[in-house]
Amino acid sequence: MPKKSKVNKLARMSDEERARYLQHRADLEEETRRRKRELVTRFIKNKLDKEETYARMNTAKINQEWRYILRRIKCKQMALDIQGMMMSFNFMVERKDRLLKALVKSLDDSDEQHRRAFQAHTENVSYFLSIGTQRLDKLQSEYEHQKNDLLENWERDEFDITDNQDRAEYKLLLINYIQESNFNAFKKQKEIERATAKNDARLEHEDEMRTLCKPKKLEIETYWSKLREVYTSYLEQHNPIMAHYQALREKDEFYQRDIARNDLRIRRETENLVMLQSAWLKTTGMMKNKLIRMWNKKEELAKKYWQMKRDNKSELTKDDQKLTVMVNSSQDAIKRLEEAKQKIYKVIQLADICRKYENVGDNIVFYDSENDVDSLDYEHLNRAMIDECKEYDKMDKFLLKLNRAKVQTMCLKTEKAKLSKENIQLKHYIKKYLTELALREKDRPHSVKIASGVQKLDANGKTLNRPVTCIEGALCNAVMHEKRMKTYMKKNKEASIQAYPRIQCWMQPS
Repeated sequence: MPKKSKVNKLARMSDEERARYLQHRADLEEETRRRKRELVTRFIKNKLDKEETYARMNTAKINQEWRYILRRIKCKQMALDIQGMMMSFNFMVERKDRLLKALVKSLDDSDEQHRRAFQAHTENVSYFLSIGTQRLDKLQSEYEHQKNDLLENWERDEFDITDNQDRAEYKLLLINYIQESNFNAFKKQKEIERATAKNDARLEHEDEMRTLCKPKKLEIETYWSKLREVYTSYLEQHNPIMAHYQALREKDEFYQRDIARNDLRIRRETENLVMLQSAWLKTTGMMKNKLIRMWNKKEELAKKYWQMKRDNKSELTKDDQKLTVMVNSSQDAIKRLEEAKQKIYKVIQLADICRKYENVGDNIVFYDSENDVDSLDYEHLNRAMIDECKEYDKMDKFLLKLNRAKVQTMCLKTEKAKLSKENIQLKHYIKKYLTELALREKDRPHSVKIASGVQKLDANGKTLNRPVTCIEGALCNAVMHEKRMKTYMKKNKEASIQAYPRIQCWMQPS
């Protein structure tokens, strides 16, 4: 029936009214859908907020319980350490006492032994000293007796030796005198005999020479007279021949001198001719060489001319290319300088932005650096150099800021790394605590229960806990996985050889 009325209602409407009606219905449906979406999103948002609050509460409770457990474990460990240290200290004290007693006893024994040994040693030394003194006295007496005997024997032997030496010297003097007298007599006799023999031999030789020289002298005189006669006759026969020979000899000498002069002149002329020939050959060779050099130089100059012409053309082309390159490079340099200028403007803008985040300490440092710059001495520089130095000083301030920012970033990075390590360690501790808690206790932890004062009850009268969150579900899954892994490792250990802990006997009291 209502459908029919709605159809009748739409049928009774005109097209415009129907369109408006349908549009209105669509708007209403859209509004209802939007409200539903808002309700769903609000519900989800509220649920997520509750989850976050529960998660924060749970983490706080877990941290509190974890710290309590750590403190308790630390106290137990410290108590055990103190007990062990006390036991070890007592044991070491007793051991040192026993050692000291043994050392004192051994020291007394060694002292007594030393005294006895020293007494025996002194007695032995005194006995040996008495024996040594007796032996020395005996040796001294024997030495004196032997010395006296030796001195007496030496004096007696010395007297005998001197007496024998005097007698021997007297005998030698007598023998020497007798031998000298005999030698002088023998010498005189021999000299007389030699003189008589020499005189007799000389006289005999003179007689023999006289007898031999007389006939020989006569023969020599006869031969000499004959020789003079022959020489005089020879001169008489050969005087005209010798004169003619002398004239021919003079002519021959004259002609020889003339021939020698002519030979000398011919030799000089031949030498001059040879010199002239060599000079002519040299000049002709020099002229030929000059002509060849000039021809070669002409060719070289022609080659250089054409080479210079080609080089000039190539240099012109290179200059054109360099000019084009310079133009292009200048354009590129202008572009790069413009880019650098834009970068500088950006850096200045960044510096202005970063200046807002500077600390008071940074401003103090920069103020000190500016004071240091102002305190510099520029008296040896001109105005342009001073301005340029001040510009570079501004760059130094910028670099100082940059270095300080880098140092701060490095410090923040180190702090971040430290905090990340602490976070990982805390996660590990929480995971370990949750696994141990799940393995030891069957009930749910107190953090999961509703912390509000009003407890909800179901139809049977049991208390209702809040639903498990996604974080707790993930933790429960991790706990179950750890439990399974521990049981698996336990089974593997039971299947293998077991190791028993050592007992530290030295820590037990004696």
